[in-house]
Amino acid sequence: MGAGAGRSRKPVVAVIGMATLDYLYVLEAHPEADSVTRALEHQVVVGGLAGRAAIAARRLGGPTRLFAACGTGVHAEVLKAGLEAEGVDCAWVVYDQPSQHSAVLLAREGATRTIVWLPQPMADERMVQQLPEFLEGVDVALLDATDGALASAALDECERRGVTTVIDTGSGRPWTRSLLGRVDHVIAPEGFARRETGRSAEQAALELWGESCRTVFGVTQGARGGVFTTGKEPERLRRWDAAPAHAVDSCGAGDTFHGAYAWALAHGMSAAECFATASWSAALKVSQLGNAGIPTLEELEQARRAGSAGKPE
Repeated sequence: MGAGAGRSRKPVVAVIGMATLDYLYVLEAHPEADSVTRALEHQVVVGGLAGRAAIAARRLGGPTRLFAACGTGVHAEVLKAGLEAEGVDCAWVVYDQPSQHSAVLLAREGATRTIVWLPQPMADERMVQQLPEFLEGVDVALLDATDGALASAALDECERRGVTTVIDTGSGRPWTRSLLGRVDHVIAPEGFARRETGRSAEQAALELWGESCRTVFGVTQGARGGVFTTGKEPERLRRWDAAPAHAVDSCGAGDTFHGAYAWALAHGMSAAECFATASWSAALKVSQLGNAGIPTLEELEQARRAGSAGKPE
C-alpha cells in the first residue's frame, strides 16, 4: 500500500516495539550514593520507544495502532489504560512475567536524566503469528530495534504487503545493522552512525544510505538538528534545524520525533517536511514534563507560526 495511499480514508500508522510505564521523578540534582532525596514532582506516563511514538502519532491525528508485548500485574494494567486513554488501538501479547517499567530521575538543572529499567518480554512465535492481522490496512509502520526477531518478522510482513517502513535504530543492538537494508526510512542518532562508520554525521549518512537504506537515511544530532540524504551523492545531503525550545524534560524526545516522522510520512509529506514536523514535535515534548508537551496538530502548527516551542517562565 505504502505512504500516501488511500487518500479517500485517513492514513493508518502502525508502531511495533517496546512500550513501558515510566515513573518520573523530578529532583534538584541526581542523588549521591546512600542518600535520601525528596522528589519535587512525580508523574506516571507511558514510555518506551514504541509506546510514546504511538502517542505522538495519535495526537497529531488519525488512526494509530500499537503492537507490543507486556507482562502481567499492576504496571501492565496502568500501561494499557494510559494508551487506551490516548485513543491508540493496541494489540497486546501478554506474557506471564512482571511487566516492564522504568524509574526516570530527572535533574531540574540541565534537564538531565537517569533511567533504571526492566526489559520488555521478547517476542515468540505466538506474537509473530499475529503480525499479518495487525498490519492489515496499514500505510506506514514504525519499528524500533529492541527485539530483533520481532522487527525482522515485521519487515517480512511489511514487504509482502507493500507497507512503507521506518526504523528507529536507537543506540543499536547486535542485530540492528542487519535490518537496515530492508527499511525504507532509517533514522539513527549520531552516536550510532559514528560508531558504525567512524565518520562524521554527514559522511555516515551518505555511506549508510548506500548500503543500508532504500529511500531516506537520517542522522539526528540533538540540539543541532540533523542531516538526511535521499541518495549516496553529496548533493542529495540536506540538513534540518532543531526547533527552538526551552528543555524541561528530555526523556522521550527521540520517541516523539520518530512517531511524528511516521505520521508525516503517512500523510504524504516530503522528507524535509517530515523531519521538520518531527523536530517541532520533539521540541514541544521536551518543553513540558512527562508527555504533556507531545503536541496535537493544532498545537504544532501554532508553535511553528510563533517560531518557538516553549520559553522559560
